[in-house]
Amino acid sequence: MQALDCHLPAFRKTFVKNFCSVCCPADALLNKSYIRNKMDHNQMEIQPWPQEGLERVESCPICGEVDRELLYEGLTDRVFFCAPGRWSLYRCMACGSAFLDPRPTPATIAMAYNIYFTHDDGVEGAKGLFGSLKRRLRNGYINGLYNKNIQPASKIGHLITSLLPPKRRQIDESVRHLPTTRPPGTLVDIGCGNGQFLRMAMQLGWQTWGVDIDPKAVATARKTGAKVIHGGFPDTGLPSQHFDLVTLSHVIEHVHDPIAALQEVFRILKPGGQIWISTPNMESGSHARFGPTWLALDSPRHLVIFTRQSLKTALISAGFSDVDYKPCPMHATEIFKNSLRISRGEDPFGSEESKLPLFLYFEAKLADFQALLNPSLCENIIATAKKSNLSQVV
Repeated sequence: MQALDCHLPAFRKTFVKNFCSVCCPADALLNKSYIRNKMDHNQMEIQPWPQEGLERVESCPICGEVDRELLYEGLTDRVFFCAPGRWSLYRCMACGSAFLDPRPTPATIAMAYNIYFTHDDGVEGAKGLFGSLKRRLRNGYINGLYNKNIQPASKIGHLITSLLPPKRRQIDESVRHLPTTRPPGTLVDIGCGNGQFLRMAMQLGWQTWGVDIDPKAVATARKTGAKVIHGGFPDTGLPSQHFDLVTLSHVIEHVHDPIAALQEVFRILKPGGQIWISTPNMESGSHARFGPTWLALDSPRHLVIFTRQSLKTALISAGFSDVDYKPCPMHATEIFKNSLRISRGEDPFGSEESKLPLFLYFEAKLADFQALLNPSLCENIIATAKKSNLSQVV
C-alpha cells in the first residue's frame, strides 16, 4: 500500500497516499471518477468482517500496556466505503496511543483497500496563470533552499515563501525536510505510491529507491527513473545498512506491528542515517472537535494512531535516538471540512458535498493557531530520528 500511504490537496494525498501507501500516504491518490454508492455502503455496514479474519489485540502495540479505555465503538468505513464490519477503538492508558481491537488479520486486511488508488501519474500540473505562478514561486523557494535550478522558477520565490510561514511549512513537508547542511545520499520511500516525492528527491540530487505493495503504483513510480520494488512492510527485502534516509509518509498507522516496522527501518539505515516519519495525531484539534467522525480514524485501515509521545516511545524502542519534531503544515481547515462531511454521512472528498460553515472555519483556524503555540496539538506528527554511528546490524 503505498504501504498503505497519503497528503489532500496536500492532505488528501498525504492522507490518501499516505493513508495508505503501505502501508500504504504521501502520494496515493483517490480515483476522482469513483462515485460511492450509499446503498452499497449501508449494506456494507450490516456485513460483519469474516470472523476467521479477525485477531485480538490484548495489549498496546506500542508499549505493551494492558490497561486501556474504550474510546469509540461501532466505527465503520466512512472514508472509502468499501470495508465491512464495525470496529472498536481503545486508548492505551500508559502511552496514549489508540488501537483497534479486534482488527483485521494481515491475511485479510487487503479487503479494506478494495477501492484504494495509488497509481495516478503523480505529475503536478499547474492550472492557469495562478497555478503557474504558484509553481514558479514554489520552485524558486526550493532552489534557494537547496541551491538547485529546478524550472520553471521565480528568483523571488525564496524570499516570498520565507515571509509566508504556512506556505513554507507546506513546502518543507512536501520535500520531507530533506537535509540542507550535507550532500544528498541514498534514500528509500517506503509506501512510495506514484513516486511523486521520489521525482522531487531526484531533482535535488538524491539516489532514490521506493517500495510499494501496489503493483500499478510501482509501475507508475518507476517512470520517475527511481529504483522501485514491489514489496511490503516490514518485510521489505531491502539491503542492510544501505540508506542514508528512510521516509514513511502516513504509513506507520497502517501496519500491524509498528515496532517491528521501525526496527526494519533501523536495519536498512546506515549508521548515522535518519528516518523521517509523518502520521496523524491523536491529540489534534480536529480529533478533539469531531471525535468518532474524525477523518484520520479511517477504520479499519488505521490500526494504530499515535500521540507525539507514543511515536517517540516507538522510535526509541526500535533503537533510534535524537528524536526531533518538525513543524506541521496548517491542515485543520481541510480536515475539519472532511470530518464534517463524515459526520453527515457524506463523501469526505466529494466536490458537491457540504462546505465548511463560517463558525467551523474560524474554529479550524483557531485550532491551527493553538497548534502553533502547542505543537502537540498539530494535525499530524512529523518527526525525524537517527541511527547512532555506533549501531550494528540488528
